[in-house]
Amino acid sequence: MNEKEEPMNMNVTPPVEPVTEFEVHLPPDRKHPKWLVPLIAGGTAVVVLAAVGTGGYLYWNHNQLTAASEECATSYDKAVKAQKKLTEYLESDAVKTAVTVKDSEVKDAKTVAVLTSTVKAASTTKTDIPGCPADGLKGIRAAAAQLDKTADVYAKTVNEIRGKADAVNASKTDKTVADATKVLNDSKGRVEDDKVRTALENAIESKDEKAISDAVKAVNDSVRAKSDADAKARAEKEKQTASQSQASDNGGNPAGDTTSGYTGYTGGGYTQSQGGGYTYTPQQPTGGSTGGGYTPTPQPTPQQPSQGGNSGSGVSSPWDTGGDVSFCGVLGSDPVPC
Repeated sequence: MNEKEEPMNMNVTPPVEPVTEFEVHLPPDRKHPKWLVPLIAGGTAVVVLAAVGTGGYLYWNHNQLTAASEECATSYDKAVKAQKKLTEYLESDAVKTAVTVKDSEVKDAKTVAVLTSTVKAASTTKTDIPGCPADGLKGIRAAAAQLDKTADVYAKTVNEIRGKADAVNASKTDKTVADATKVLNDSKGRVEDDKVRTALENAIESKDEKAISDAVKAVNDSVRAKSDADAKARAEKEKQTASQSQASDNGGNPAGDTTSGYTGYTGGGYTQSQGGGYTYTPQQPTGGSTGGGYTPTPQPTPQQPSQGGNSGSGVSSPWDTGGDVSFCGVLGSDPVPC
C-alpha cells in the first residue's frame, strides 16, 4: 500500500452529554447520579398537585357559601312576605266585619268568641325576622331553615284566622236563614201579594244575605199593609153597623118622645110630719122622661088639723071638719080620703 495512513489526532474533545435544568446549579466538574433526576421531578409534581388541590377546595367552598347565602336570602324574603300578608289580613274588612258580629246575630255564639281570641293573639304577638349571617356555611343554612319555618307559621296563622272568620259568617248565614224561614211561615195568608213570599223563598234557597234581607223587608211591609187595610175595613164595618142600629132604634118611637106611654105612679103617698099632720108627696111617673109622657096633677096639701076634737086619741083627725068624709083606704093607722 503506497497510501500513507494519517495518524489519529489524539487532541479531539469527546462528546458532552446534554445538561438538564436540574443540573445547572451543579459545578461543571461534578457528576450526579442518574436516579436523582426523577426524584426531583416527582417532588415538584407533588407540590404542584397540592397547590392545585388547595385552590380547588377554596373554589368549591366559595361556591357553597354563595349558594347557601342565596337560599337564605330567598327564605328571608319569603318570611317577610308571609308576615306582611298576615298583617294585611288582620286589617282587612273581612276580619273586622267578622269580629264585630254580635252573638245574637249568629246561630252558634262560640264561633265569634274563638275568632276574637285568635285575632287578638296574632295581633299582639310581635316577631322580628332575623337576617342571614355573612359567613359560615353551617350558620347560613341554619338561618335559612329557621326563616322557612317562620314563613310557614305566618301562612298557617292566616289560614287559621280565615277559617274561623268563615265559620262566623256561616253561622250568621244560618241564623239569617232560620229567621227568614220563620217570617216566611208566619206570613202565610197575611200578605197583600203572595209574590213577596215567593221571592223570600227563593232568597232563602240562595243563602244570599242581601237578597234575604230585602225579601224579608218586602214581606213585612206587605203584612203591615194588609193589617192596616183589614183594620180600616173593620172600622168601616163597625161604623156602618152602629149607624144601622141607631136608625132602627129611631124608627120605633116618635121624634122627641122616648117613652111608649104612661106606666103609673111609684113612691107617692102621705107621710106624717114631726109637728103633727100629714104631708103629701106626689107620685113620680116611671119609664118616662122630660121629653114627654104623663105628668100627674099636683094634689093640694091637706090642711093642718085643728086642736080639739077627738080627745080619746089626743090627735085630731085631719079630716075632722064636722062634715061627712069618704075614705078610700088606710095609710098606716090613718084613713086616706078619696
